[in-house]
Amino acid sequence: MSTKPSLVKVGVFGSSHGIKGFIKVFTDGETLSSLKAPTTCTVRDPLGNTTTIAIESIKSNGNHFLVKIKGYDTPETVVKYRGFSILWKKEELPKPQDGEVYTEDLIGLRIISKETKTPLGYKVTDVIDNPAHPILECKPTSGEGETILVPFLNRFVGDWNLETKTLEMIEWEQWIAL
Repeated sequence: MSTKPSLVKVGVFGSSHGIKGFIKVFTDGETLSSLKAPTTCTVRDPLGNTTTIAIESIKSNGNHFLVKIKGYDTPETVVKYRGFSILWKKEELPKPQDGEVYTEDLIGLRIISKETKTPLGYKVTDVIDNPAHPILECKPTSGEGETILVPFLNRFVGDWNLETKTLEMIEWEQWIAL
């Protein structure tokens, strides 16, 4: 059994902010507001490489957060993290409320029909970040067939059950026809 902590993506670094080395962080929800600095976290670059950074400060700023990374004191130095994902230990994050889920928990769920509750032969293989909403990448469980992309919105996705590892899809046939 692995003792490696489960990491959850909580945000993405944007552009620098101001002259003191702050960087913008865009996130869904308020997860970062519950985390206290100083602390350390893992960041992942767009190629999938990870490293650990020390965070000196986290503060809310409108529709995003501002983060101060230890050792990066100018906009020119901190910009190297633009586009990097911020990963946090799942054990240190607040539990999702009813109707919420960490997107990483959706990966591996088998797709079932909301209408008939029958398995559809697909599973969630990735959750793709999108400015409007996440997109579920669904691939056949048998390995044969098309990859289907489904917006993670209430009109397309029903309930999920992490215990039974299922996710309901609404009117699934429309996605197969595309």
